[in-house]
Amino acid sequence: MVSALDSTRLVSAQYALKNLRGSDDGAQDTQSSSVASILSSYGLDPSSSSLLSNQALSGLLDTLSAQSDTADEADTTGDGADVTSASFMSMLKQQLQDAAAAEGESGKAHDMLAALEAGTLTITDPTQGVSITAWDVDDPDEADSESKAGKDIDVSGWSDFLDAHLERGADGAFVKENGSYVDQTNDSNAFFGLIGSNYYYLSWPQAAAK
Repeated sequence: MVSALDSTRLVSAQYALKNLRGSDDGAQDTQSSSVASILSSYGLDPSSSSLLSNQALSGLLDTLSAQSDTADEADTTGDGADVTSASFMSMLKQQLQDAAAAEGESGKAHDMLAALEAGTLTITDPTQGVSITAWDVDDPDEADSESKAGKDIDVSGWSDFLDAHLERGADGAFVKENGSYVDQTNDSNAFFGLIGSNYYYLSWPQAAAK
């Protein structure tokens, strides 16, 4: 069942989504503030670069506003990208390369790109019930890999999934260490954001202490 707090969040998310789609330039600052407040209420970082565009915000609010018992079931039949395909991995690598270039010499995108190339980056979509280890499409050994079998996981909505994997601080926001969320189920680094036009959960091993 959806709690009273979740119900309030859903109504707020739906309201923010309506305003975001119908806003003009003059109201953009006000709408951005409203959206940031909604994202914060879910424990998500509104300053994340993956959530700055209206398209990204609209997509996330669509996801959040769909969180209900019946909507979670509907999510499993969505038309999201095939996360197990080489075309998805190619899109993922290009997006990480672009983000790494924008970061400069180091940053979270660099870490995820390094994990992708090392074969230690995991992509998870609980709404589709699948998790898979990403692979580098430019690796000669993967030249014939058009797709790979993913691991079946329990189907759930994003709200329940993130609460199960990420720790919340006293302020209700998900805890970050060194700029990344930490998956409390295995102590890996984690990121939740837009890849292409859909949202995914990415995780990779933390760097060994020196």
